[in-house]
Amino acid sequence: MNPRYSNYIKSALFFITLFVSLIMAPKVYQASETTKELDGIKTLSNDTVYYYDLNGDGKTEKILCKITVNYDKRKTTLKLYINDALSLSKIEDGLFFLVTILDLDKSDNYLDFFISTTMESGCMDNSFFTRYDGTKFLDYVTFDIKTLTKKFDSSRYYINKLNGDGKFTMVIDTPIYSPAIGCYFCYVPFRLKDNVLSAITTNTYTLTADSSNYKYKAVKSFSVYKKAGSKNVVYKVKKSDKVFFDKMYISKSGKAYFRIINNKGKKGWIKSDQENLFAECPAWG
Repeated sequence: MNPRYSNYIKSALFFITLFVSLIMAPKVYQASETTKELDGIKTLSNDTVYYYDLNGDGKTEKILCKITVNYDKRKTTLKLYINDALSLSKIEDGLFFLVTILDLDKSDNYLDFFISTTMESGCMDNSFFTRYDGTKFLDYVTFDIKTLTKKFDSSRYYINKLNGDGKFTMVIDTPIYSPAIGCYFCYVPFRLKDNVLSAITTNTYTLTADSSNYKYKAVKSFSVYKKAGSKNVVYKVKKSDKVFFDKMYISKSGKAYFRIINNKGKKGWIKSDQENLFAECPAWG
C-alpha cells in the first residue's frame, strides 16, 4: 500500500472509529455504571444510562444523553438529562455530538464535561467544558485552539491525558502545516483552573507515536542543523536515506522547526517550510 495513504488510515483511525461507533450506538443499553470516581476519560454513548457523582456530594447522578441528527438540514441536537430532568440542550450544525466526562482537577470535587459537535472527517467544532453543581450546568468554558494558542489552528483533536491538577494534554492534528514533513499529530498541553482555560507555554511539542514512527525517504541531499534556527550543520541527509521526526519547535517569531533522526540515531533540526525533501509525506484533508 502506498505509505502516504497507509499512514493516513492509521493516523485517522481514532476519529473514524469514534464517529462510526457513536452513530451505530444501540438505542437500548441495559448495563449501567455506578462509581464515585471516574477512571480516566469516559465517552458517553447515545441513549445509554451512566451513574457518576458529578459534584462530590457522595450521591451519584443518573446521566443520559440523547443525540439526534437531521441529515437534510445538517443539524444535530443534544439533550442531556440528569436524574431524568432535561438539564442541557443544544442544537448545532454538524453530524453528531461527542460528550465526554473527565476529572480535570481532583481537588475541586467536580467532574467535568467536554462537549463538541463532530463534522466530516472527524473534525470538531463548538467545543466547551462545563460541570454540574447538583441542580444545573454552569461555568461554560469555550475551547478554541486558535484563540488559546495564538499560533495553532486545527479542527481535529481529542483529550489524551489528564494530570489531575487542571492540566491536560490534547492530541492535535497538524496544528501548523509543514511542507517539509506533511501532516502529523502532536501533543499540546492546556490547563483549566478556576474556570480559566489557557495553553501551557512551551516551545517544544512531541509528535505522537504514529507520526514519530513514520519513515521518510529523502529524494535529495540536505543539511541538518544542531539547534533549531542555528547555522551549525551537524550532519547531512543523503538521497535515499531513511529518517524520522519526533519533535516540533516554535521560535518566538512563530517559525516552526522539526527534529529529525537518521538511521543511526543522530538528531538535528530542519525548517518546517522546506519543500520537496521526501518521496512521500503523510497528507489528508
